[in-house]
Amino acid sequence: MLEKEVRNQRIRLYTLAALVGVISGVTAIAFRGLILVVSLVFVSLPVYLGSWGWLIAPAIGGLLVSIIVKRFAHEAKGHGVPELIDAYALRGGMIRARVPLLKSLASAICIGSGGSCGREGPIAQIGGGAGSALASFLGLNRRMTKTLLVCGTASGIAATFNAPLGGALFGIEIVAGGIAGFPIVPIILSSVIATALADAVLGTQPSFQAPLFYLDNYMELAFYLTLGLILGIMSVLWSRGFYQIEDILERMKGSKHALTAFGGLLVGALALLALNIEAAFGYTGVMKPGEPYFPAIMGVGYAFVDATLLGLVGVSVLVMFGLLKFFATSITLGSGGSGGVFAPTLFIGAAFGGAFGLVINIAFPEIVSQPMAYALVGMAALFAGSGRAPITCIVMLMEMTNDYSLILPLMAAVSMSYLVSSSIEVESIYTLKLARRGIDIKRSQYVGALREVKASQVMTASPTILKPDMTVPQVLRIVDDTHHTKFPVVDSDNKIVGTLITENLFGGPEGGCPECLVRDLMNVEVLIVSSEATMDSVLHGMLERDEGHAVVVDPLKPERMIGFLTKADVLSAYELAILRLREDGEDVHEIDPLDMIAFR
Repeated sequence: MLEKEVRNQRIRLYTLAALVGVISGVTAIAFRGLILVVSLVFVSLPVYLGSWGWLIAPAIGGLLVSIIVKRFAHEAKGHGVPELIDAYALRGGMIRARVPLLKSLASAICIGSGGSCGREGPIAQIGGGAGSALASFLGLNRRMTKTLLVCGTASGIAATFNAPLGGALFGIEIVAGGIAGFPIVPIILSSVIATALADAVLGTQPSFQAPLFYLDNYMELAFYLTLGLILGIMSVLWSRGFYQIEDILERMKGSKHALTAFGGLLVGALALLALNIEAAFGYTGVMKPGEPYFPAIMGVGYAFVDATLLGLVGVSVLVMFGLLKFFATSITLGSGGSGGVFAPTLFIGAAFGGAFGLVINIAFPEIVSQPMAYALVGMAALFAGSGRAPITCIVMLMEMTNDYSLILPLMAAVSMSYLVSSSIEVESIYTLKLARRGIDIKRSQYVGALREVKASQVMTASPTILKPDMTVPQVLRIVDDTHHTKFPVVDSDNKIVGTLITENLFGGPEGGCPECLVRDLMNVEVLIVSSEATMDSVLHGMLERDEGHAVVVDPLKPERMIGFLTKADVLSAYELAILRLREDGEDVHEIDPLDMIAFR
């Protein structure tokens, strides 16, 4: 009977995951179409106003985005993935139903008006929101809700970038935080369905145009490791600099609507500078059929990435556009825009990776025959360092370019970048946003696990008790017999009147007071909790009062003690919670209990 129930539940989950894949595939197609329509509207401004139209377009777009975000859905602001991580880790996978629609509209306007950001954050949040909304509509439990959220995230990414395996890994590695204990098959199923649907409508072309790269000389691996080292450091600068610019903008006085519009003006000014660079150096991006022209640093920037991979961009332009993209993206999102950071990270990684490859090619032409291979590897290396998803970026870059021949250079550079960046900065570009709000995702998951256990489940139901009129010698004999160090004290009516710890017995003159009674030494300020209290609330009370124990009472008779808790019981509750969550398939990693319990 149990096996049949498990099988039916699994079939239901897989069916819902497939449905989420269909929804995400359709949504990804519609989102790309919406961006195209909005882009065609905004690129008409430079046609009528000349180059100054590029200054005005992102300012108007920023104003429209700020209205949507401020009035209807604050979650639509920024790059979206941190909100998904927060929803998965702390909110049981729940996202407000309005968010997917408003996020798609806000991000389409931001990207289509020339804001410097990508599609992956919005489509991840849109897909994840769709999965969460479906789970909420069907009244699913916490575990299934979180799974469908990741299904939506993964399938949205997969459909957008034609990368089914990379999309699945993005959802598992970045949003869920890892593979251990996680139901992977529904994620893969939803990603495959969404990608197939998008391919059927949009075609099966890879996201980037690139020649076939290969490793011609194994000595090049030393250069790829060096590139990984450099981009590992740069990824930290990129993550921290991104939020430092956001801080600067948010400290500015005035309306938030005006701030987002002002950010658009700044991006427009950088776009005008980019236009001059394009004209001076003869740069031309590689545009796809039907794709409207934007200056290189505006929008998602894939035309620049394609031109870089094809070897059409020189060192000077690569460095200048890499720096301009850094500032344009930080200003767009820092001022209140809506879009992702994945595409800008690939842009910057391609720019500096390509520049590195060209320099190495000049210095060692006999070793480096394909300098633009370093641009491709640089894309993965910078994202590995900033996004902390080494497996995801390796797989996605191979799928997005249809090139699987650079696996060794990718692994070398990505591993080095990840090692360097994680040694310098604990947080990724996604979790750093949450950390700045005071949210520690890992610690929140661990302590949150204690919500699964009630005080009545781990308390000592028949604790050794003391009476107020007991003498110190009497208590010491009880300590010798029980080896306990903490005791509740009850009166003749069995009502709790205090607690006593063995240290209190030696607090008198010359380290002791044999004539003292328990009533003279006990602590009357007792931490009392209900038997229905969850252990996370008990832990919070202990930390707040600097107590290592609590008395458990019947909620219907609060004067009656029914159990006793110590910090050892909190640790037992933690172990029980971890066991239960793992049995339910939750992705919860164990930590040293001493790190969790920060009290005596």
